[in-house]
Amino acid sequence: MQLEQQETFRIEGPQLEVFGQVESKLPAPARKRPTAALALVVLAVVSVLGIGGAKLNTKYNQVRDIYSSANEHGQSMENDLSLRADAAANLIRLCGQALGEDAPSVQAAQQALDAWNATDADHPADQFAANTALGSAVEIMYNETVDAGKSTESIETQHAEFLSRQDIILRTAGNEYNPAAEEYNKTLSAFPANVMGALWGIGEVEAFQ
Repeated sequence: MQLEQQETFRIEGPQLEVFGQVESKLPAPARKRPTAALALVVLAVVSVLGIGGAKLNTKYNQVRDIYSSANEHGQSMENDLSLRADAAANLIRLCGQALGEDAPSVQAAQQALDAWNATDADHPADQFAANTALGSAVEIMYNETVDAGKSTESIETQHAEFLSRQDIILRTAGNEYNPAAEEYNKTLSAFPANVMGALWGIGEVEAFQ
């Protein structure tokens, strides 16, 4: 039986530079034995990438926690977005009673809410876009209700909640989440974090913008 010809595997680029740096720190006897030296270098690099990858994964989770986990006040962006959607649903119901459920502005607001509910917290950028669209649709419906002289205390209360949640969401995004996401993404784009990220399957964090 004829054996297939083996492909030659070459190490080039940044990884080779890492091997060289590690090998230069080996004891002289090890450097004189190419096979043993290469084995030690590979072992050292694998160890470094493993530890570095674990740290990178921890950093990724810390950034995502700002979005999804409750802070000391029991709040999170994910929770505030959910409460804003609840306020939108209440407004759609109340304005629908005032304008009629078939009113175009009420129907448009409901469609925007359905689109928001179809998103998930794993994609903050999608949620930002859906939240923006929901805000525009609800404001058109609300203003139409006010202009028709049909606003009620309940509508005003839900509208105030709707706007208040948006202020909290944008403040958290601007002061905490987005800066942390940008810092993490900057780290991930540089060597050797980009190699670690590729090996561990860790990608960028989406900004809420």
